Amino acid sequence: MLDTKIFTFLKVAQLKNYTKAAAELNLTQPAVTQHIQKLEEYYGCSLIDINGKSVKLTVQGEALYNYANFQIANEKQLINQIKKVETPIKIGATLSIADYYLPSFLSSYLSRNNELISVTVKNTKSIIEMLLNNELYCAFIEGIFDKSIFQFYEFYTTKFVPVARKGHPLEGLEVIIPEIHKYPLILREEGSGTREIYQNYLYQNNDSLLSVYKIYEISSFGIIKKMLSSSDAISFMYEEVARQEVERGELCYLTIQNYSIERPLYFIYPKNSLMKEKNELFYSQLMQNNDNQ
Repeated sequence: MLDTKIFTFLKVAQLKNYTKAAAELNLTQPAVTQHIQKLEEYYGCSLIDINGKSVKLTVQGEALYNYANFQIANEKQLINQIKKVETPIKIGATLSIADYYLPSFLSSYLSRNNELISVTVKNTKSIIEMLLNNELYCAFIEGIFDKSIFQFYEFYTTKFVPVARKGHPLEGLEVIIPEIHKYPLILREEGSGTREIYQNYLYQNNDSLLSVYKIYEISSFGIIKKMLSSSDAISFMYEEVARQEVERGELCYLTIQNYSIERPLYFIYPKNSLMKEKNELFYSQLMQNNDNQ
């Protein structure tokens, strides 16, 4: 059972307002202030920074916020286990993985295991936030994450390639990045793993998206590929995402001089999760089933 002062701290952090937190918790504002002060005395640090009417968590406060959310989720799971209530494995997946890599893994897994699963599809940033808020048990992602917080496994390695329509002016040529910049670029939204990979590549080559002629932001790979097939735009994606369209002669992979990016796709979960054993078993069986296909 978690201390009531922790719930007070979480409410203040969520609402960023002592008065509103007091009203929702049916407490007086001095009582809320006292709860926060007691926590700060216990942990020996400042948890909340108040600047005028602005309420903001300190770095230590952020750490306690994440930890407390973990513990709340763990306690709920513990209660479910005690009551022998079966809960689904709550899985997160980024768009590329969910649509083009995960289905074969899950199909094999579900054909051999009588297990409930729930899959949420969002971009990398959103999936990480859901894991930290304990809305998910584990996830399949391709973006950057804090490896000190998460247990992780590389479950697949894939190429990250430039894609354009069949017959594009750059098809069959070995080009340099400035030539790519002359054409419209289609990217996923901010927070997506594929966008982050391309931005990092440009940064490492003393370049940025500011050099691009025109940028379209599209969250759906289906729409992106349709736009590519009917324009001179270029996009970057994992090889498997465009494979069928390339094989049908609708799209093609472009060749960039000295360009080669291979990225691991990760299975991750919070290191201090009460679901560690279940996550490990799920991943082990998922990979074993895939190996046996």
